[in-house]
Order: sequence, then C-alpha cells, then structure tokens
Amino acid sequence: MKKGLVKITGAGIGPSDLITLRSQEAIATCDVLIYDRLLNPDLILPYLKDKEVYYAGKRASHHYLTQDEINALMVEKAKEGKVVCRLKGGDPYVFGRGGEEALYCLDHGVDFEVIPGVTSGIVSLMYAGIPATHRGKSTSVSFITGHRSKGDPGDFHAYAKLEGTLVFYMGLNNLPLITGELMEAGMDPDRKAAVIMHGGYPDQRVFRSTVGKISDEIQDQNFGSPSLIVIGDVVDLRDDLNFYETLPLFGQRIAITRARTQASKLAKTLRNLGAEVIEAPCIQLERVHQKTLKKRIEAQDFNYLIFHSVNAVEIFMDAYLETKDLRDLAGVKLCVIGEKTKACLEGYGLRADLVPQDYVGESLVEEIKADPKKDKKIFIPHSNKSRQSLLDQYKDLGAVDDLVVYRNVAPDQMEEIQGPLDYVLFTSSSTVNNFVSHYGKEILEGTKLVSIGPITTKAIEDQGLSLAGQSEKATIPSMVAWIKEDVHNADAKNSK
Repeated sequence: MKKGLVKITGAGIGPSDLITLRSQEAIATCDVLIYDRLLNPDLILPYLKDKEVYYAGKRASHHYLTQDEINALMVEKAKEGKVVCRLKGGDPYVFGRGGEEALYCLDHGVDFEVIPGVTSGIVSLMYAGIPATHRGKSTSVSFITGHRSKGDPGDFHAYAKLEGTLVFYMGLNNLPLITGELMEAGMDPDRKAAVIMHGGYPDQRVFRSTVGKISDEIQDQNFGSPSLIVIGDVVDLRDDLNFYETLPLFGQRIAITRARTQASKLAKTLRNLGAEVIEAPCIQLERVHQKTLKKRIEAQDFNYLIFHSVNAVEIFMDAYLETKDLRDLAGVKLCVIGEKTKACLEGYGLRADLVPQDYVGESLVEEIKADPKKDKKIFIPHSNKSRQSLLDQYKDLGAVDDLVVYRNVAPDQMEEIQGPLDYVLFTSSSTVNNFVSHYGKEILEGTKLVSIGPITTKAIEDQGLSLAGQSEKATIPSMVAWIKEDVHNADAKNSK
C-alpha cells in the first residue's frame, strides 16, 4: 500500500493569493482536504467535487469536529495511504495547534511535514494600516494569545513591561481582563490601542482608542470574532497607511453570475479593488456536437468564420488544431463580436478581419454586407442561446452553415447566497433568467443590477426588475468601470 502523509499547511489570512506557492501545491495535490473556518473559502472551492473534503471549522464554543476528532481523521486517512492536507488559517505554528497535530502524527507512526503560512498578526495589521514594527515607534512585536483554556483566566500582568507592539490573538472576550491587568501592572492607560475585526477581508473593521478606554467604548460597536487586539504607538500610523479601506470598491458586496470557468479574472479584478465577491455562477458550459464540428473543419467549406464569444473561439480552435494548421485559415475572413473575443483570437496568433464598433451581431451583419467579396460561405459555431433572428440575418448574406458547439445550461448545483448584496453583475440573458428562477427576486431588493449590454438589459426588464446601469461597452472592464464610478458618485453624495 502507498504510504500516507499529512501536510500541516498554512493557508494565510485575507486575499486568497496571499497563500504561498508551496501551500497552494499541497492543496492541489492532496487526496484528502481537512480545512478550518478562518481561511479564505476561495482556496478550497475548486476542489470540493474532486477530493475528500472535511470541514473542521471551530469557533468559540462551537465545533464541527473536536481537536481529538481532527487528529484521528488525519491519521486514519494517512494510514489508508492517502496524502492529507490539513489546511489551517494563518500559520500552523502560531496559535494554530499545528504542533499538537504534528506530535499526534509522530506518536501514531504517520509521516508529516509542515508548510508555513502568513499569520493574521502580520496580515490584519498591514491591511488595517498598522505596521507591526516601525522605526522610531516600535522595534519589536509580540504575539500573545488572549484566549485561555477553560478555568484558566490567565495572567496578563507580565506583558505590561514589554516594549514595542503587542498583538493579542483570540482576546476580544477577554478585552476587559487584558487591559485591566495591563494597567494594574503599570501600563499607561493613554497608550494607543485598536481592535481589528476580519482583518484583510472586505468586511474589515477597525476600532481605535486607548488601553484605558477601549474596553468600554467598543461595547456598542458590534465587534465579534475573529478579532485581534493591537497595543502600541504604531496604531497612530493608520491615518497615513490605511491603503486598503481607501480602495475604490472596499466593502462592496458584489455577486458575479458568470460560469465559474470564466469568472476568475473578473473576481480577482473586483477583489483587488477591495470588493467582497460572491461567486454565484448561473450558467455552465457544455460542449456539444464535437464530431460534427470536426467534420465541418475537415471539409472547411467556408471563407467567413464568425465568432460571437470567447467560448466559441476556444471550442472551435481546440477542434481545429487537432487536425489542421493555423496556416490553413489563410483566405478565411475572421469576424468577431467584442474586444474579449478579439483578444482570445489573438491569443492563437490570429487577427480578426472584421470587428464592429458596437458589440452586437446586427453591426457585424452590416460590416459583412459592406464587404465586396462575392460568394460568401459563412460558418458560425455558436451557443444554443444564440438569437435565431440574428442567425436569419446572416443567411441573407450568402451560404450560411451554423452549428451549436456549446450549450449554456443552469448549473447542476447553485451556490448559496446570503444578503444583502450591493451589486449583481449579469453578463447574459441566461444568467438573469437562471438567477431569478433559482434565487427569486426578493434577494435583489435594494441591490443594484448591472448589465453587460442591451440583450442582457432586456432580460432584466422582462423579469420586471429595475436596472441600475448598463456598461458603456459590452466588456467586463467596462462593467467594472461603471461600478467604480457609481460607488464614487454615491460616496461623494453621502459626504455632502
């Protein structure tokens, strides 16, 4: 039997791309994934259907798996000859009980390795605009657990004499005890203090005060776990270094409805602008009629090739390159709708001959109609959702052969969504109709609906929904630009 292995792996905190390459590889190559609550869910979403996945989430007084059960599960799966990734938020050895899990593996004859991650005491402070150390303000940083075992209230007096920055993990419930004992031991009650909740995430909140006042003042601020307590002069630097909360979309909850395979770039763009992104794919793509497509390619009885979407380009080119060379397309006019479709074609080393300025099929019809070439033989690989009225217009231009090469269908399983949402982005009429069919309209109350173009806009209006805006161009960057401007205008209005 293959020998098993447990990889005790740090997932880091905050944006999913803060994970190390080594940790990312451990997730991708494992057989069994056991993950905690305090990590970015985007890290595990791609693997939920492909691996044995166990949620070991823990929060105060609530456990899906106890620590003993987690230990036993790791060892059990490793002894089955499987590679286990024990994925932990932050760093496994910084208040993560990674050492206990490693020792348990050792005691039970199971091989293990430990992969570090960026701890929340670094990430949360940085995203709050508070450096852990800073010349002239703090030359050291101390990480301290603010949580004690049941029956052990702890003793925080000793930390009052420490210089530099003090960072207390898991200490919010003990905040009165921590600050009280620090002051009893001689800490200046005017020393700067802050609490950072959900540091590094779009719902991050920071409350600043002093050691003497913060315990009372935070009571009505609705702060909860996970939170860090920071004490030190570096707290004052937040006014100048708070880059994260000034991002143009910080705090906006935005749902994107594209197929998951297409959504990653959009999701990353929005997250980099500070938004909380909820991926709710309302369509998935199924390739169909591939044998027929290959027959059309082998015959190549066309001198115009029309692509309405990136999907059509990718599916056609995958099939084409299996049997032919790009040079075989010499003499064929390549026609596309949209910048992204054009860019996709260029990725294969091909330049589009016709690209209408308006990203709609009717404009492309007019462009082809104006082309003086006679005996037009047109091939259109497209989706099952292509408008028949548009396909009929092409038929007036010459001999047309159109083939459905992929289907837009509702996903087998839709993601759960919890409101409220600030924006929902719809990129096709299918996403609109499937969203409403599954989630209903109530979840959209108070939400701004953004459309990528006129066809999608019509679908929104046909559902009796209110449109907030339509992007200037039928492109993802144009949609993002519209949201940025809308948020900016709302902020300017609210600041008056």
